[in-house]
Amino acid sequence: MRRTERGWVAGAWTLLLVVSMAGSAVAGGAAVSTASAAEPTGQTALSESAAPTTGGSLAAANVTGADGDIVRTGSYALTPDRPGSVRVTITYELPDRVGSLRTFLVDDGTVTDTDGFDRVNDTTYDWDESTARPSITLRYNPNETTSKTGPEAAGGQYLFADTGEWALIRQFRTSSRYSYSGSQPGVDRRARTDGPGATGDRIVFLGDVRTVERTQNGQTFRLVVPEAAELSESPESILDSLTNASRSLQVGNRDETVVGFAAPTDRVEWGVRGLATGDAEFWVRDFERLGEPANVWLHEYVHTRQAFRTTSETRWLTEATAQYYAAGLTLEQGRIDFEAFERELARGERSTYDDVVLSSPSTWAANANYVKGALAAGRLDLALREGTSQSATLQRVMRELNEGQQPVTQTAFLEAVEAAGGAEPRATAAELSETSEPLSMWNQRTHSRLFGTVPAQMRYGLPSGADGYRASGPYRNDTLSTPVRLATGERLTVDAVVENTGGEAGAYNATLTVDGRAVASATGQLDAGGERTVPLSHTFDRPGEYTLGVGGETTTVVVEEPAEPTVSGVRVDSERVRAGESVRVTATVRNDAAVPANGTVTFTRDGEPVAERAVALAPGATTELSADIELPTAGERRVGAGSATPVTVTVTTPTDGPAGTSGGSGPGFTAPVAALAAVLALLARRR
Repeated sequence: MRRTERGWVAGAWTLLLVVSMAGSAVAGGAAVSTASAAEPTGQTALSESAAPTTGGSLAAANVTGADGDIVRTGSYALTPDRPGSVRVTITYELPDRVGSLRTFLVDDGTVTDTDGFDRVNDTTYDWDESTARPSITLRYNPNETTSKTGPEAAGGQYLFADTGEWALIRQFRTSSRYSYSGSQPGVDRRARTDGPGATGDRIVFLGDVRTVERTQNGQTFRLVVPEAAELSESPESILDSLTNASRSLQVGNRDETVVGFAAPTDRVEWGVRGLATGDAEFWVRDFERLGEPANVWLHEYVHTRQAFRTTSETRWLTEATAQYYAAGLTLEQGRIDFEAFERELARGERSTYDDVVLSSPSTWAANANYVKGALAAGRLDLALREGTSQSATLQRVMRELNEGQQPVTQTAFLEAVEAAGGAEPRATAAELSETSEPLSMWNQRTHSRLFGTVPAQMRYGLPSGADGYRASGPYRNDTLSTPVRLATGERLTVDAVVENTGGEAGAYNATLTVDGRAVASATGQLDAGGERTVPLSHTFDRPGEYTLGVGGETTTVVVEEPAEPTVSGVRVDSERVRAGESVRVTATVRNDAAVPANGTVTFTRDGEPVAERAVALAPGATTELSADIELPTAGERRVGAGSATPVTVTVTTPTDGPAGTSGGSGPGFTAPVAALAAVLALLARRR
């Protein structure tokens, strides 16, 4: 999101001084002059030159005031007992040549105390011309809201907010009129926090913070990370992305210091994803990621590199170039692949924008300046590269616009394009901005030809089919269905998918995570356009529900203790035996659970355990277990296994004669049959 008035477009922001001579007025032999120092108006137009501070220290760097200037310091403090109210004390240090000072409160505030100022009315105060450090203390409500829609919009409404425990706010605005003798003093505006916090030129954060700093490419980047913020990216990664973008963007207007604030999201529903203000200052929600084409950190940084002012006809350029370069720089840094970049810009092809003329804001629909504008900026960049054998790009046009002193008219924009690339790119720029002609996105081959080969881009993902998940261990070695269910002690192997969607070969590092923690990884090389599966394994020792991830894809794994095996039936090899003999008991065991079964099957005689057999079964599997059970005494004996219904076996004594079976289930001998056998045996011996 970017401001659109000159007072808050990125670039040199100068103090407005309107000077009028006082005619023949003379003081001490010197002419007395008057001047007005009015802070600019607009959403985020605030004090000019204060460098960021922490822990309540006064800013000392990047101060434009000189010796003998008026120093105006705003000191900010939380009022925890009054959320939505911040205390600020505005103190002036006045050089001897200043004779009078009148201060006007631009923002709404309630004055609670003054020292050296006399009240003229609710918003106007005059210096008493004797107090060395006059001050005004007031309370004001820093909460600001918006109803912003579009790519930079968020689900809430706040632009600045005070929660009582912490506050992300803009500085309070005043304007001044003063008289002086001799040379005209400037006004040096500074800011500090009364307690923990940090300040920039426009923004103040009140609360515990840490500041991470890096200097590269002639710029110092300060990242302010509140204790209340929970960054989704490390501060080092954010600074890496910003400094790489600083190097790549050759558009001029590099501010000496860039300040970024991470906006906490635990207590506030912000109305935008990020907000740039002043020359080189912005805030971004703490959970915004670097690896997406709508990279808010880079979008807001690009705004700091836009010094040009626009007219109605060229207003689209502000958000269009920020959106285009945010995606392009993220692609260049290897944080997204070309497919994601292409998908982002191709949104400008939608029929929603068929009647949109970018140079005519009244025709805009569905945030056309962001969406169709970004694709138009890309098409213009493409035309410049193609028309000049890649010697000119859109960056050259932006550099030309940044160097201008006047607002950029449509004519000035087209002339800058022609100066960079000639008549043909100018005609393209005119068509892109002055007509409703539908736009189209280019392909990766064209991108590689004109923008340089897309670097290796590794995409990681989970298997698309169930055969990409395998379990191994004490119970089974088999493929699994999804969602995955395992027993404790099983090892899961996932065939992670690695794809190189870039234009060059490169190294991959496929990583398997469980609940966000890396548990296995594999590295290797993959050619451009190549794809392979990489097996990654992990053993689950404890029951629970886990989130398994590869790249940005996740699935659920449920781990349970092994199920109990079930005995579904029992049979015996003989239902009639002599006392002292054994019967073989066979149990049919199955596993009806969704996870493997592991346990022991107990064989019984008359309800008493007499043997055990261990068993492990995969889900849905069935097996048989046997045990020989001795039956020492005569009678009806019940033998069984597990919880299945026992089988009755008749046990005879030796004097009862040979044992037999019932039901024809076994070879029983009767007396006539035994006699016949004896006769046959005698005949055989005689023969």
